[in-house]
Amino acid sequence: MKINRAIIGLASNIKGGMLLVKKSCQEIKAITVSAKFSSCYETVPVSSIPQPNYHNCVGIIETEWDFDHLRERFKEMEKAAGRHPDSKRQGEIPLDIDIVVWNDEVVKPRDMLQDYMQIGLLELK
Repeated sequence: MKINRAIIGLASNIKGGMLLVKKSCQEIKAITVSAKFSSCYETVPVSSIPQPNYHNCVGIIETEWDFDHLRERFKEMEKAAGRHPDSKRQGEIPLDIDIVVWNDEVVKPRDMLQDYMQIGLLELK
């Protein structure tokens, strides 16, 4: 079985968001071959929509799942945390999990350049 490697970003901007991000990291550890996460830290939003600061962390994971299966699982986790289609427009993000790098290919270049990714990556390197 092929092992895929991903760099992921997790974020939440709701009250209790840091605990939610940490809990999500534990859930991800349980469904992956290996997972290493940065500490959680606070960043300012990069959106023009008024919203609270974010609690972020970055993870480097290895999984037997393919990209689509992993992305779908992350979307299920977001929904279970209370995220809905209007969350982004409303500026309230209970949980956001993005696959930013997949097997050494940057799939979200804009995210890769942001402080919320770079802070965690520096800690993990």
